[in-house]
Amino acid sequence: MKRTILLAALLLGACAQAPEGEPKIKVEKAWARATVAGQTGTAAYMTIANAGKGEDRLLSVSATPPVTAMVHQTSNEGGVSKMRPVEDGLSIPAGQSVSLQPNGTHVMIMGLAASLKPGDKLPLKLKFERSGERAVDALVSAEGL
Repeated sequence: MKRTILLAALLLGACAQAPEGEPKIKVEKAWARATVAGQTGTAAYMTIANAGKGEDRLLSVSATPPVTAMVHQTSNEGGVSKMRPVEDGLSIPAGQSVSLQPNGTHVMIMGLAASLKPGDKLPLKLKFERSGERAVDALVSAEGL
């Protein structure tokens, strides 16, 4: 009898800790704003789609050539726009897409040594908690200038 109860408890525990499904991350429509001479910063935008059954989290972004890249969130507080780094990563829920777009969540790029012209590509590396690293080329666009 004790053995049956122990076995039942172990089975229930295993069911309660069953891992969620795997994420299926796809990065689409990556682009960055062109810069003007002397401008050392820009922003990159994209859509991150998760067609899987498990949540993932964008932990960090790096850019080539070596520059500072980080996920930022723009908010409006009392009529004043503020940008802040996204702490603890950006959640990419299962079965959903997250859009990084102007005036919202975006990748802030700082420390560019040269201007980015329309048609250039800015190589980015996105690091996800569960899906690992993904290389993405953000197409530089004059949009917004």
